[in-house]
Amino acid sequence: MDKKRQLKLGDMVAKMAKALHIPHCDKCEQRRLILNEVKSLGIGETIKKLRAVGFSPPSKRALEKKSIEEVIRKLTDCCKNKNK
Repeated sequence: MDKKRQLKLGDMVAKMAKALHIPHCDKCEQRRLILNEVKSLGIGETIKKLRAVGFSPPSKRALEKKSIEEVIRKLTDCCKNKNK
């Protein structure tokens, strides 16, 4: 049986960030690795692991209030000082 090559969630986020010219830091790499395991870990365990390394997913209400520009600024701010 041939396994189809799948793009994992963490890799997809990293590729989008790279396309938007958002720098990549150690925290981003931890997030990428954890998100890549979401299929085997499940959503609940993935969120616990993300929180353990300092990421907290925004609430649905917070997401509704944020514009795309704000989300990109938040991602950029994560790595801004680390890559200077």
